[in-house]
Amino acid sequence: MVRSGGAGIHAAGDRGAPEQRDSQGAGEPRGQGPVREAGRGGGAVHAGGVRCLPAKGIGALPAHHQVDRRKGRIVELTQEQRLIRDTVHALASERFAPGAAAADRQYRPPLDNLKVLAGHGYTGIFLPECHGGTGLGLLETVLVVEQLARSCANTAMLYSCTDGATPRAILHIGSELLRQRYLPAFAKAERYAAWSMSEANAGSDVGNVQTRAVSDGQHYVINGSKLWCTAAQVADVFLVLVRLSDEPGMKGVGAVLVERGTPGFLVGKHLDLLGLRGTGMAELVFQDCRVPAENLLLPAGRMKDLLQVLDADRITGNPPICLGLAQAALGHAVQHLKDRTQFGRPLAQNQGLQWKLADMAMDIEAARALVYGAAQAIDQGRQSVAQVSIAKTFANEMAVRVTNQAMQLAGAYGLSEEYPFERYFRDARGMSIGYGTTEIHRNSIARELLKGSYLV
Repeated sequence: MVRSGGAGIHAAGDRGAPEQRDSQGAGEPRGQGPVREAGRGGGAVHAGGVRCLPAKGIGALPAHHQVDRRKGRIVELTQEQRLIRDTVHALASERFAPGAAAADRQYRPPLDNLKVLAGHGYTGIFLPECHGGTGLGLLETVLVVEQLARSCANTAMLYSCTDGATPRAILHIGSELLRQRYLPAFAKAERYAAWSMSEANAGSDVGNVQTRAVSDGQHYVINGSKLWCTAAQVADVFLVLVRLSDEPGMKGVGAVLVERGTPGFLVGKHLDLLGLRGTGMAELVFQDCRVPAENLLLPAGRMKDLLQVLDADRITGNPPICLGLAQAALGHAVQHLKDRTQFGRPLAQNQGLQWKLADMAMDIEAARALVYGAAQAIDQGRQSVAQVSIAKTFANEMAVRVTNQAMQLAGAYGLSEEYPFERYFRDARGMSIGYGTTEIHRNSIARELLKGSYLV
């Protein structure tokens, strides 16, 4: 399973102080273990020509579809995947949930939590063993991120950055020199990663990147600035999209790796956000920043290779955070309706409110099926741009619906910072903008349908 075992499976934490309440699942009685979220199992890391582990076999469902009668789902996690899910849930509930509100209020990245995860063997899990990882698939990463987000979305986002696009891109398209230099340190959480694409005039339009890198033979000299770089305040290594040539659009765009402390590189102004305030987001400034030529990760003209890698990152980072936030909000809403009495009876006895809970649960289950399915498809070598975009878009909008409804069900408590409802909503709201807006992803879905590349 994980490299160092991990926390044991145990009951979720105390529901004492408002901000230390555990994010248990819908309708789960106090003191019982974590809700079991199921998905289909298996998956091997595809290292793009650097596979260091044999592929793990993935068993298909029988033709008649075995249904777990207790859970009522036709998807099933392997025993190893269930153990990963449950141990991360227990660990995050005990260690990360109590500090989640403070990280939000103080705009403080909970970096110590990544150290804890590394100590339990949960960092670098998608990397092959020869690079310090465990060789697990995207679905396992989704399970980890989802459970982290149930307790602390800021921790989940930082984890998905340092265990996401940058190391994945180095693994798939980087040189062996770059793999050996960076991946083992990422796997042990000795160094942290971030990636930066957005600029003042380049968000969804990647081809409009203006930050320029010019080769002088031994180095690339970078000038320009970047916005909205998640984990900028804590990262040691940055994957930076730059314009390498005068070719129009994405044809002239490539990527370089820049280390913190490089002369001419400044992590600039901290960016205040509505939600996910503990992710260390900041702008980046480059003024005649010289990086070694060997730090060129992607030459101009190969952006499609990087975008394919980012498709995997889009399913392991943003959508499972949405699942975790929604599950946490629903769990707190259920408990509130059971505890709160009005007009002589618990709110939970009102049928109209019960229907709202049911709608929230259906929304979460539908999103989870899409996200797990997209992750497993990539693990099985069936990568689909449309499938990833569908999963992300639905999960984004689901999280906003569910967290907003949870606030409504909590009444005035939903607006109070003494309770987590408003934080869940704030964190969820930004997810439909990051990693590609829902509008851009709808464009991708329609384009694949019109091309005949995706059939429903």
